[in-house]
Amino acid sequence: MQDSSTRNLSSSTRLSHVLDATLRPIDNSSAMFFRVAFGFMMAAWAWDYLASGRVTRLYVNAPFNFSYYGFNWVAPWPGNGMYFHFLGLVVLALAIAVGFYYRLAAALFAVGFTYFFLLDRTNYQNHYYLIVLISWWLPWLPLQRNVSFDAWRTPTLRSQQLGSWQLWVLQFHIALPYFFGGVAKLTPDWLLGQPMGMMLATQADFPVFGSWFAWAPMGLAFSWFGILFDLLVVAALIWRKTRTIAFVMAIFFHLGNSVLFNIHVFPWFMIVATTLFLAPNWPRTILTGVADGVAPESNTQAVQVNWRWGAGHSLMFGLLFTYAAFHCVWPLRHNVYGGETSWNERGHLFSWRMMLRLKEVGLGFAVRDPRDGTVANVDHKHFLDAEQAEKFPRDPELILQLAHHIADEFEKSTKRRPEVYAFVVASLNGRKPQLMIDPNCNLAAKPRGIYWSRDWVVPLEEPLRSPPWDVPVEQWREHIEMPEFEFMKKAIVPVASDDAP
Repeated sequence: MQDSSTRNLSSSTRLSHVLDATLRPIDNSSAMFFRVAFGFMMAAWAWDYLASGRVTRLYVNAPFNFSYYGFNWVAPWPGNGMYFHFLGLVVLALAIAVGFYYRLAAALFAVGFTYFFLLDRTNYQNHYYLIVLISWWLPWLPLQRNVSFDAWRTPTLRSQQLGSWQLWVLQFHIALPYFFGGVAKLTPDWLLGQPMGMMLATQADFPVFGSWFAWAPMGLAFSWFGILFDLLVVAALIWRKTRTIAFVMAIFFHLGNSVLFNIHVFPWFMIVATTLFLAPNWPRTILTGVADGVAPESNTQAVQVNWRWGAGHSLMFGLLFTYAAFHCVWPLRHNVYGGETSWNERGHLFSWRMMLRLKEVGLGFAVRDPRDGTVANVDHKHFLDAEQAEKFPRDPELILQLAHHIADEFEKSTKRRPEVYAFVVASLNGRKPQLMIDPNCNLAAKPRGIYWSRDWVVPLEEPLRSPPWDVPVEQWREHIEMPEFEFMKKAIVPVASDDAP
């Protein structure tokens, strides 16, 4: 039987092996490729925002922006500031690509991109969230040691290696949307083929394959393939025997998404990022024919494996473990909130929940002056850009935020705080439409925030339908039961909303 000293020695040896693997030097050419591709891709993205007019529409001309809770103070730059901001992102991204004062450029890009990310919640995209996370890591990773202006300017900085853990940090972030994107798909709707079936049906005019996309079983087949791909692709990329086929499948998967669905730069970003799971020296192998091993070092900056355990290592690995643990738990928080996440949206953001809900919404706002009971409709489109107006009704929290803004505007002009009501009917993934917001709840009196109970959100009761509901919004009034509006009983001029179904 092993005594305690033998067991302790065995544990120490295992820990030594783990740390050896963590600090082991590997070829850095794969990470250098990612840095260059990331920089050029982000520069192209920022320039497209300028050239397409999205900066003008969403941040210069839009009279109102939906904020994240706690970040109401983040607002667009005045005047031409937003144009200069995106031009700055272009320059900083190019500086990252060429390694020009890399750490400073990466830190400033992280600040600038995060600012953009926080400006308007209706513009949330999972790939923007991923880019935010990676951007904040870039200044801490030595990705400028090769193929960079910094390495040319400072020869002692040059290195063809980096520590394994530094590559693992990047791989961990790329694994998050893959794996948790698959976990999020483990819902009754997705397993029954929705909303994928409805999405494919819109591609019925696609050349050659359009008639197949409109075939009902294709939605089920695509849904199950999506689950299996997301859940298994990371493991397949890590295992050397299946790495090549997994990478090829990832390319076709993302190219298919790019062709069929409008998801911006995400597919291309993920194709580039997935190369981080290939052999670390794959770019050098292509360029030089060196197939195995670690590139040799030519200076004193080589990564050292001869470590001595100390408080610094404990702190570093403790922080890394805590960071990783948080990002493995945070996407699952919707289980604590309860209810159907795709309906009430609680825990939907920052959880890699992609393509899980199609919501068709009809809504209207009404304001009641508490002084005399006068009720009037409010055209919410007066406050929003067309893209914002299309996206915000999906999320009850954004409906609440706009209701607060409407109340603020009324109070500014009348010096009286009004009551604000919303009549919201929604169809989720082809269900028959039902109320999503209690129409007799004064939303102006309800607090915002992720921890508050949303008793004003009506629980989802309608079952999934086959075939999906396809009645136009304009005709919904004929098919749903209209509730009684208690707040209008005391109104001098009761007005029904023209925007509501």
